[in-house]
Amino acid sequence: MFLRSLRDAAGLSVERLHLLMPDMLGETAKPAVSTLHRRLRGSGLKNHRGLVKAVIDICAADANEAGKAHEKALSLLREAWQQPVRGEPDRDEDCTAHLAKLVRVQEQLLETRAALGQALQYKERAEAELDGRTNSRGDERADLRRRLLEVTGERDAARQSAREATQRIAALEARLAAAMPLSAPGQPQQARPGPEPAPNTNDVVTVRQELLRLDPRGRRMSAVIEQTTEQLLDGVHTGRYRWEELTKTEKTMSGQIIENRMRHDFQFGIGQELDFQIAGLDVDLAVTAHGTWTISSAAQNRLCLLVRLDHRKGSWSLGVVSATEDVLNIGSNREGKRTLNHAGRAAIDWIHRDVPLPVNVLDRLPSDEVRAILAEMTGQRRVNELFRVAQRQLVTRASVTTVARQEDAPKRVREARARLAAEGILVLGHQGSHQEIARTLELPVPEKGTWVSVRLAPTTKEAVTTRSVLLSGTRWRLATPQDEPSPLPATTW
Repeated sequence: MFLRSLRDAAGLSVERLHLLMPDMLGETAKPAVSTLHRRLRGSGLKNHRGLVKAVIDICAADANEAGKAHEKALSLLREAWQQPVRGEPDRDEDCTAHLAKLVRVQEQLLETRAALGQALQYKERAEAELDGRTNSRGDERADLRRRLLEVTGERDAARQSAREATQRIAALEARLAAAMPLSAPGQPQQARPGPEPAPNTNDVVTVRQELLRLDPRGRRMSAVIEQTTEQLLDGVHTGRYRWEELTKTEKTMSGQIIENRMRHDFQFGIGQELDFQIAGLDVDLAVTAHGTWTISSAAQNRLCLLVRLDHRKGSWSLGVVSATEDVLNIGSNREGKRTLNHAGRAAIDWIHRDVPLPVNVLDRLPSDEVRAILAEMTGQRRVNELFRVAQRQLVTRASVTTVARQEDAPKRVREARARLAAEGILVLGHQGSHQEIARTLELPVPEKGTWVSVRLAPTTKEAVTTRSVLLSGTRWRLATPQDEPSPLPATTW
């Protein structure tokens, strides 16, 4: 009964206790699970001091408690050996009655566990059915969103074409006015519109300094690009997580989405003729995923903000250039768009260059591991497997929602944190002391909306290293493949 109370306090089943027990108990091999059940019911227990010691070492929370438990166990063993042998009918009958009660309680416990297992199966089936219904509705919403994106892209393209047409009409009218004969003598001569003055070097510097003031480390721009990619992939409804899975139309729309998000996030005003007003200057935005920007006719001889997405290298860059005639190639397409020549590419004033793109962790994992994650039946199981497989790597909200096929990523992570703690896997976020724990263990430090998982193992005071942390009075280090799973303290998660 004393050992059972220790095991109950530790929250361990007999099977779990057997798994954590060393193979050798002194000079004797550890018993089988069925034998361990009998020993913990009292059968022949007083002859197995090594087994008693192993149970106490596993179940005790710390060394102090283990020492007290060992003293108590030795006292009970002495009492057991001092009890009269069979033959005293009163004591023997009393023990038999207690043993019969214990057997009945054990049978009731086994029945309860069977009922609990059946209830858990019903729960998992219900979750799977709910996920199926949610996914079917999500597919309908995803289809409507894709159609909305396509229509929005067509609308924005039409607006851009109309704006460029207006610019071409104005340019043709100016050329027509310049080609008209001079006024007759004595009549006032109308002023001819001249070409718009090109932006000077100071304007480029002004725009660059303003963007550095608003986003000195490029984090806001990284967020804009990450949100744009998430919106296009729509992983929660489509299951997509790689840029290459987007259609050509969707990739084309990335420029318009980045423009809209930059205007909202950076609070840029709408330009008089171009996309933005930055520090009082009209600026046009050009985005490319291929390394070549096309400068519209309206933006020629004006300031251009250039965004380059390089998904092959996993980086993005942001720069500004004055798109004057000397930095543009002579040729143009039917819409009058031109590209930067060699001098133009050299003239780009880079604000942020080759900043790592936010990467979905699924894109980094081997394909067989991704298939194993997605093969789980329920969204919660897929999230659990994601943190079990993708350890010591940053996991973003997009990765969680893509795997779960559900929007509520923080809830899924909380559930995974509680369930994986039994396996010694710690899931860290941005809250509380989690970031400091990540720094101490030399892991990627999670920011808001990201998480990192790692398996830990307890360590002794003599083996303490710099890469260890104190959790609920026990020192823990990074686990190795040879370490057996050790449940984490409840207060950790």
